[in-house]
Amino acid sequence: MNIDEFLSHYILNAPQIMWFLGAGSSRSAMMPSAYDIIWDLKRMYYCTKENQNITDNELSNEAIKNKIQKYLNDLGCPAPGSDDEYSYYFKFVLGDDPHMHQKYLQEKLHPNGISINSGHRILSALMDIKKAKLLFTTNFDSVIENAYSSVIGKELHSFSLEGSAAALNALNNEEFPIYAKMHGDFRYYEMKNLPDQLKENDKEIERCFINACSRYGLIVIGYSGRDKNIMSAFDKAIQQENAFPKGLFWFTSFHGNIFPSVQKLIDDARRKGINAHIVEVETFDVFLNRIWKLIPNKPAELDAKIRRAIYEFPNISKYTGNSGFPIIRTNVFPVMKIPEKCLAIETVKPLSYLEFVDKIKIAKSAAILSKQETILAWGSENEIGKVFSASEIKSKKVADLKDYLDVNNTHTRAFLIRALARGIVRDKPLKLRKKHGAYYAVISSLHEKFSDIEPKLKEALKTYDFNTNKQVLPASLAGRVPNLDETYWMEAAEITLDFYDEKFWLVVRPDIWIEPDIRRKDAKDFLTNRKRNRYNATQNLLIDAWKEILLGFDKETTVKAFEDNVDNNPIFVISSTTAFSQRQQA
Repeated sequence: MNIDEFLSHYILNAPQIMWFLGAGSSRSAMMPSAYDIIWDLKRMYYCTKENQNITDNELSNEAIKNKIQKYLNDLGCPAPGSDDEYSYYFKFVLGDDPHMHQKYLQEKLHPNGISINSGHRILSALMDIKKAKLLFTTNFDSVIENAYSSVIGKELHSFSLEGSAAALNALNNEEFPIYAKMHGDFRYYEMKNLPDQLKENDKEIERCFINACSRYGLIVIGYSGRDKNIMSAFDKAIQQENAFPKGLFWFTSFHGNIFPSVQKLIDDARRKGINAHIVEVETFDVFLNRIWKLIPNKPAELDAKIRRAIYEFPNISKYTGNSGFPIIRTNVFPVMKIPEKCLAIETVKPLSYLEFVDKIKIAKSAAILSKQETILAWGSENEIGKVFSASEIKSKKVADLKDYLDVNNTHTRAFLIRALARGIVRDKPLKLRKKHGAYYAVISSLHEKFSDIEPKLKEALKTYDFNTNKQVLPASLAGRVPNLDETYWMEAAEITLDFYDEKFWLVVRPDIWIEPDIRRKDAKDFLTNRKRNRYNATQNLLIDAWKEILLGFDKETTVKAFEDNVDNNPIFVISSTTAFSQRQQA
């Protein structure tokens, strides 16, 4: 089943469909998934036994992960992806002590680390309007409780292993919404992490779940199916008469792997006549945003709470030095305004994403376009016409971007950052380069305005010469990479658009660009040596220099992707005051 078919089914049957959430549903809220926890436990064990210091961030390096995994393989640990990896490593690393488990999870799942995103807000709203009456989860965290409190203004009581008997009573008495944690709550000792514990569920929680499965359909999202006890509960549920009367829908990401146990469950359900499907979706937040757009007669107050965060912007005053110590200056700039309008284009012949990309490549247009539910566009009529002729366009209208804006959709992010990066380098002695989805403002030493920015960057990059006891400016900001044919380096700044704490931020990271970019790995030693002395003081000066180059000297700067005479022109307003961070006061 594709997502559009499911959405049609959901809108007609929402009150009769319950939800089952795994750790993947909390990942966008900065909570670790089961996969993340497994690798963190592996890292902890390896570092302890081998006296190594490997950070969480370094686990993104496949070579480091392979080294740790090989070490564990030699010890006879389970193969990666095994069903029992999660429970195995909890016992292997933390032992049998539940206090150790609780302490570990309190640190990993602390409420201060939660960032409530659109998906959690929407799910809370669906609970409040009785379109998501029951939620079950394998999660220990308090993401849903926090989101519900923020959006609805009420406390959401979760049924966990401590109060499991009450869950079935609440179901029978229809005391909605019901939120039940199948593995317990990290705030209490009654948690299921060890192999023996995960062999079976709490009987009362399981009875409540199986009973509900005979009355409601079910959406499973963010859950891999790796727990044998949970999958056993699903197996018991499909054995009932009239199981999942409104269907069983197991959601996975486009690039996700389906565990054999999940495929078997869906196949078994179908053989019993259940409307069961695996459905692909981009992310939890994208999925919930699509649902929310289709909900008829949404309460205006709830809709405002869900959408307002996108258009509320931070008010960051300049740091005066009087706010205590320690204080850390960051390299992020508040985005005070994002574009409100764009063109929405519907083509006569629906295009696949690959067909859309091919048209962009062939046209070589300056227009900025994005393929989503419809085609969004910025740019002049002439440039858009290079991609879509008049005969190919069924309809074209000026639309409110907020109707299409989903900050967790990678295509939406790419649409915005493309426009912002284009605008930031426009009319400046900079070239725009792109690598792995990130944009770089690269100096152009042959540009007529290069002398405007050269002194700023050289001053930021000056070093102390111990022979002359003087500060020395760099000889050049660009040049040929030694020992590499036809390979050049240039000072640059990576430009990204981030969405954090319900706000947009422009992130500027000073860097060095290698041309051609495919030679960057070959230039690794050169880059290391070139950046060797760029410590905090230099980084601070570089951020100042790039701030002036990209944003100017005013408190706020307006960034336009195209010339003023282009009507369909995305406009951003960026604050030139960088955000600061300091330790939270008790």
